[in-house]
Amino acid sequence: MFYRIIKQQSFLPVLFLFVLSGQSLFAQQKNLLASKVTISLPADSLIKNLLRLELKTRNNFAFDPDQLRSIKIPEQLFVQTALSTVLEKILSGTNLVFSQIGNDIVIAPKKGVIWTIHGHVRDKSSGEELMGATLQIQALEVGVNTNQYGFYSISVPEGDYLIKVSNPGYLDFEKRVKLNGNRQEEIELLLKERQLEEVVIRQSIITPNPILRNELNFAAKQLNNTPYYAGETDVMKRLQMENGIKALTEGSSGLFVRGGNADQNLILLDEAIVYNPSHLYGLVSVFNADAVNNLQVYRDYMPANYGGRLSSVIVNRMAEGNSKEFHLNGGINLMSARLAVEGPIVKDKGSFIVAYRRSLLDVFHSKFKLFNPNSVYYDINAKANYKLNRDNSVFYSVYLGKDHLLSENSYTNDWGNLTSTLRWNHVFSSRVFLNVSAIYSNYSNLLDLNADTLSQKSQWSTGVKDLTLKADYTYYRTPSNQIKFGLSGIYHQFSPGEMFNQEAFEFNISRDKSFESALYYSQQISLSKLFELNYGLRLGFFRNSEEKRNIFDGEGNRLKKYDHKFFVKPEPRINISYLPTANQRFFVTYNLNYQYLQLIQNSTLAFSSLEPWVPASANIKPQRSNHFALGYRYSPANYLFSTSVYYKKLDNQLDLIGHAQIIRNPEVRDQLRAGTSNAYGVEVEMNKTAGKFSGTVAYSYSRVYRKISDINFGERFVANYDIPHELKLTARYEFNNSLSVQSFFTYSTGRPLTLPVGYYQHDGLNVPIFEGRNTSRFPDFSRLDVSAQYRLQSHLSGRRSLQHTISIGAYNLYNRKNPLYYHLNSSSFESKGSTIEYGFGFYPWVAYSFKI
Repeated sequence: MFYRIIKQQSFLPVLFLFVLSGQSLFAQQKNLLASKVTISLPADSLIKNLLRLELKTRNNFAFDPDQLRSIKIPEQLFVQTALSTVLEKILSGTNLVFSQIGNDIVIAPKKGVIWTIHGHVRDKSSGEELMGATLQIQALEVGVNTNQYGFYSISVPEGDYLIKVSNPGYLDFEKRVKLNGNRQEEIELLLKERQLEEVVIRQSIITPNPILRNELNFAAKQLNNTPYYAGETDVMKRLQMENGIKALTEGSSGLFVRGGNADQNLILLDEAIVYNPSHLYGLVSVFNADAVNNLQVYRDYMPANYGGRLSSVIVNRMAEGNSKEFHLNGGINLMSARLAVEGPIVKDKGSFIVAYRRSLLDVFHSKFKLFNPNSVYYDINAKANYKLNRDNSVFYSVYLGKDHLLSENSYTNDWGNLTSTLRWNHVFSSRVFLNVSAIYSNYSNLLDLNADTLSQKSQWSTGVKDLTLKADYTYYRTPSNQIKFGLSGIYHQFSPGEMFNQEAFEFNISRDKSFESALYYSQQISLSKLFELNYGLRLGFFRNSEEKRNIFDGEGNRLKKYDHKFFVKPEPRINISYLPTANQRFFVTYNLNYQYLQLIQNSTLAFSSLEPWVPASANIKPQRSNHFALGYRYSPANYLFSTSVYYKKLDNQLDLIGHAQIIRNPEVRDQLRAGTSNAYGVEVEMNKTAGKFSGTVAYSYSRVYRKISDINFGERFVANYDIPHELKLTARYEFNNSLSVQSFFTYSTGRPLTLPVGYYQHDGLNVPIFEGRNTSRFPDFSRLDVSAQYRLQSHLSGRRSLQHTISIGAYNLYNRKNPLYYHLNSSSFESKGSTIEYGFGFYPWVAYSFKI
């Protein structure tokens, strides 16, 4: 049959031969399309039904099977119907056309104008944009995902199509669209009554096949119903439950991702950089779950629009508020109380949300080893948006968080973050989307060095201020070819450390002013049905001016002098995926990243908020990472199996020499040493993602080694976040729509530390003697947490109802004593040179939340 010939060679040369046959051939041919046919076609593939039609009519059908293979048609019955009408019916919505050429009926893709459908996908109940929702045209086997602002664009030939839109936790939406020109479709999805709040890794943007991608995506509801400490829903603690993301110690919000240090994660809140994501030294993160819309985590391939860090990107998008109706929600647990209000500014055109949270440690007088129970924190999230017209929207968000911590001897430590973001979304055309952002970020930290002596009060401060302007463009060229490009500039002001309100004091660390900018281009393209390519190039520019302190002229006047340094660094990245079937993906990734900012860290401290940020300069080179990763994802029904291996070669890694101090040390930069780090690991994971029972089994093996001159005698040593073995188990059982239980278990190798091999006495103090760096380890770590939620709903009036959730749980169920840190005694009168401080034992809790 003719279709077999077409399958083996190009379709265009065959058509060309028919055209060359001349008008005489067409003059002699019989009009096959006018013949009548009676046939019943079952719901089956288009190819099989064309073969049935071919046998019935004894005509030859010519087509390329690869173009028709995925198309299915519904059951249809035809009685004495013209063959042309039959073909019109079964090809409807497929972008295929038919014509008679000679004595054959040729079926091929329609040639004509390409039109574009674009718009936003939103939550029907709240009007909030949905990031990562999938829009598919199954007849063409094409699809796209909405971007982080809920926008989509898909360009296809003219035709009549069935559009299907889906998003985890929402009912699927279908609509038939007759496309004969560019059109805007604003789509709203209905939330399912109940959903399993599990992590969903987005499917491919450029094909409708449900292939699971590498980045993690969390919706707001997926952060709930997890056994957190004291019932406090926490973004950073949720991330620490993921495979390959490690916590340095219990009660810390620090993230150590695939051999990277805590400062190598780019943490964004509505595009603003968050330099310290912790309350209470890390016991709670700064992200209020009531104000979270979506969370993305990139660990393998890092898109070129993100830069400045080596290990991961964590994108936290703040909730925008309900544009349909007003709501009040909040809750209370043993850690904090919170309240949020949201509603429309103008219905369906603008909305707002304001969320407030305050700690209750001073109310319940919870006992903690790290700080006085009278310590408090609070934070405020606020956001408003307004649609100026169908092509322009503006957004403004602000975050303010403060900590006031008291130690047992009344020393105080105050720190906080202030961020502000103004955004403008503009649709240039149906295929070009623009986001422009103006961003302010301010991190400040203040420590009282002798708070018990008010007359001689001395305070040490550190901080970073940023002003950012950026523009990001997305060009949806075709469903299988998407291009992003843009530019950004950040003006940094660094205050690494100085006596508060005493700028001229000789103990101050020199300030810096830096300008960091970048141009980027990235593309995501389908090379074929089996291969997908993501690649990008980021060109980074960094200029630093370091103020030189304590320089005087001959008359004793202080002089202001600066050391300047300029860097230009290209950062290529590429990801190639092989998709052998609809539920498998193999990928290989390479990223070259540079980081111009770094923390000066004292590795002997388990808990600290005083680590200052310093930029690359004349004496400090930017950090660099060459990151390679291989992975495999397989997703049969209701399951996900994944494995990956990675290797990182990190250069210009900084560490302080032994006994170096940070506070009141103006020469601290000179006590930094640079070297290399090598990190590698393997991660294996199995998820059950649907049904009453869901859960995860995840294991990782990883190593991190450092080699830095003047440290450990120049020999290689393990990093203090080297944790070779880690096992994480999560389980959740949903009895019904009201009751669920869940648990989390983790086991890991104890982290390294440096213990003294002896002491010598100096002025009545024990001074420790150290030999090798990180030659000892804490005991192995393990913990089991459990919790249960009971949800109920009470009718108030009209359509209003009160939804409440009562949660109970237990942290560290079997009361495992996990060490927090070693305390070195400096007094020569103490019999023990060091003691162990243990973490949080068995801790039962109860929590309540509501929404009106």
